[in-house]
This record gives sequence, structure tokens and C-alpha cells, in this order.
Amino acid sequence: MSRAKSYWIAGVTLGLVLSASPARADTTRDELKALRQQLEALSQKVQLLEEKHVRDQEALSQVQATQRTTELAQAAVAAKAKAAPIVSVGAGGLQVRSADSNFVFGIRGYLQADGRFGVASSAATYNDTFLMRRVRPIFEGALYQYVDYRILLEFGTGTLANTLNNSLLLDAYANLRFLPELQLQVGKMKQPSGLERGQSTANLLFIETGFPTLLTPNYSVGAMFQGDLFGRKLNYQAGVFNSVPDCGSSDFQTFEQGNLAGRVFATPFKDSGVKALERFGVGVGGTYGSLTGNALANYKTTGQQAAFPYLANVTADGEQWRFIPQGNYYWGPFGLYAEYAVASQEVCRTGTTPVRTGTLVTRAWQVAASYFVTGERNTWKPVAVKHPFTFTRDRGWGAVELAARIQGINFDEAAFPTFAASGTAPTGAFGWGVGVNWFWNRNLKLSLNYENTDFQGGSQNQATAQNEQLVLTQLQLSF
Repeated sequence: MSRAKSYWIAGVTLGLVLSASPARADTTRDELKALRQQLEALSQKVQLLEEKHVRDQEALSQVQATQRTTELAQAAVAAKAKAAPIVSVGAGGLQVRSADSNFVFGIRGYLQADGRFGVASSAATYNDTFLMRRVRPIFEGALYQYVDYRILLEFGTGTLANTLNNSLLLDAYANLRFLPELQLQVGKMKQPSGLERGQSTANLLFIETGFPTLLTPNYSVGAMFQGDLFGRKLNYQAGVFNSVPDCGSSDFQTFEQGNLAGRVFATPFKDSGVKALERFGVGVGGTYGSLTGNALANYKTTGQQAAFPYLANVTADGEQWRFIPQGNYYWGPFGLYAEYAVASQEVCRTGTTPVRTGTLVTRAWQVAASYFVTGERNTWKPVAVKHPFTFTRDRGWGAVELAARIQGINFDEAAFPTFAASGTAPTGAFGWGVGVNWFWNRNLKLSLNYENTDFQGGSQNQATAQNEQLVLTQLQLSF
């Protein structure tokens, strides 16, 4: 190609380029402007997204903080609830229990409002009366699951505080439960001896106890081992206590007047599979020791009249022992128990020359039977009422128990006339009684008894000059 032709092509190309540059420049500016606007829009969106993200993070942090606070609060509530004591109130009274069950404290009790009325030959000589026979609050509980404790007070009619504290403070003991087979009980309690004596007075078959219980010791201070052996077929109690007169209680005696007391009771056919024999029990109790200087018991009638007064200057003077064989039997609604008691006490009569001494032996026995006509399971313990009394449509009538007993007591002939006056003290007595107990529920019981006692001798004593024929009533409220 010629040089002229090359110049011509280059010139044409330059012209074309120069002629197109203004249009291309305008287009570039528009595109740049559009891109700038898009970038600004995107920037705003990114900023909005960032702000939203910040707000979301703050909200999430608040939610997490609230959740942590709630969890901490719930944990605190759960910890507090776990450590809080458990309080329950029901038919068995008020109980407070620590969360770990190491500490238990309960309040319950019972009261018995009685009416006593003489009938027939007793009507003219017996002082009819209403009285609060027993009013007994009970404080009891446990410590560390191995120590039980119990305090039983008495505010019934005739309760008086004195130096012996023989009626206001009844139970006051701690029981250390090493094993079911070996426990140590220390404090004031009933001495182990008679069958009926060992039963709670809230569960008595009759309103007043029988003649053998007159010969047994009541509450005194001491220590005893107790437990259940051979699959709970044998229960034993053995200890040393302050000595007390028959039917007596005391907080204080000189230790030289202490005595040994014990009782074993066996249910040999328990868990044998022979239903008719499983709740047969037999045992024996007794005491041995010394009692000196104390006034002797003034044995009372079923109506709580003074029946056998010793002469005023007659006191205990040495060896004292008791022997009480006993047994019971339960089968379905039927129940039966019996016991025989022998009590011996050396005595002296001062104010005479020479001082007169002797050993007096008193004997007593009783047999009692009962039957639940409403079909409840008879037991030595509180009855479980099948159909508590109620006024609702599904009417229940409670539990009705019929009862009967015979009993006797004989005083030592050697007591007359040196230690007791023949005219004012009987030589013995024979009694019989019938009764009905109406259990409305676990907490309320109504009782009606008729008691008849024939005395041998004691014609100059108003209480024993004629048969004692009484109607006894009782309302018992337990809580």
C-alpha cells in the first residue's frame, strides 16, 4: 500500500473516533451516576441491616439475660422448697418435718369428759358428777431418725403439782433406736408390767381400768432396754426405775428404793398362715425392788371412791415385788384379754410398841371380751373405722363395739386388824360390767358402761357398805 493511502485510512479512522467521543462520554457519565445511586441505595440498605442486626443482638441479649434470671430464680425457688419444712395437719394432729426428715415435731392429744351416776343402792351415797377425767396434750417427734422423744402432760380434774410431780408430768422420755431389736429409753415413763397398764388410756375398752391395774406401777423415772425379736414375734422391756406404790407415779425417790421392772410378750403364731391364731399373744411382767417410808396405795373402786384405806401410821418398809401373767386374743371383730396380778409389800406400823411389821400380798384378776357389730377388725391399738359417721347421703354410722368383763381382788388377811381396820377396809371385791363404745371416726368416741361391784367386808365405809352400781359415760375427743 502507498504511503498516501495509509495516511488517508488513518485520517478517516481518527475522524470516526473523534466524531463518536462526545456520545460515549455522555453514556459513561449516566452509567456512573446510576452506579453511584445504586451504591448509595445499597449502602442505606446495609446500614439498615446493620442497625437491625444490632437491635436483634440487643434483644437476644435481653432474652438471654431474662432467661438466665428466670433460671436462677427457679433454681432458688427449688432450693428453697427443697430446704423448707413440711407442715401437715390432719386427724393425727399437727406435724412439722424438716426437708431431710432429720427433725420431726408433732402436737396431738386427747380429752375425756366423763359423767358418773349412782343407781339402785348406790344412788343415795354416790356423788353424781361430771368431770374432765383426762386432758392430755402430747408433744413428740424425732431427731436424726434415730431418737424419738415424747412429753405427755395431764390437766384433768384433780391434777395437782407437788414435789413428786406425780400427776402433771406423765411421759417425758427419749428413746434411742439403735436397732429394732435394741432400743434404749430414758426418762419418765410407764414401768413395764401389766397388760392393761401398758395400753394407752385413749384405747381402753372400759372407761375405768380393771382391778389388776390397781396393783401395777404407773409413771416413774428410769431407763430401760426394749426391742422386738424373731420377726416381731417377741417384744421385751427391761429396766431400772424409781420405786412407787401400787398404782403410783413419781418423779423422785432415793435410788436405794429403786426396782427392776420387765415384761416379755410373745405372739408365737404371727405370720404362721393360721388366721385364727395369728393374733394370739401371751406374756408376763413384773417388778422387784424396795420401797420404804412411802404411804401405801389407797385402792379405789371402779367409781374412783376410796375402798381400802390402810391405817394412817402404816407405811412401806422394804421388799416390794409384783408378778403379772397376761394374754390377749383377736380374731376378726372379736377380742379377748385377761391378766392376773400379785403384789407383795413389806410394811410397818409406827406409833406402837413394839413397831409392827409384816408382808402383805394382794391379788387381782380380770377377763374382758369385746365384739364389733359393725365388722371392724378388733385390736389392742386404735380401731380403723370402716364407715365414719356422716350426715351426707352416703350415710355412715361409725363403729359400734360391745364389751363385757368380770374381775376380782383379794386383800391379804394378814392386814387385819394390825394394818387396816376390818370395818372400813373390805377383804375383797368381785365386779362385772358391760359397755358399748361408739366410734364416730378416728377422733371421736362415745362410751357407756354399767359397772356392778360386790364388796366383802368394809361395812363401815360408805364406799363399800353396799354394792357399787354405776352408770359411767364418756366423750373422748382425740386430735
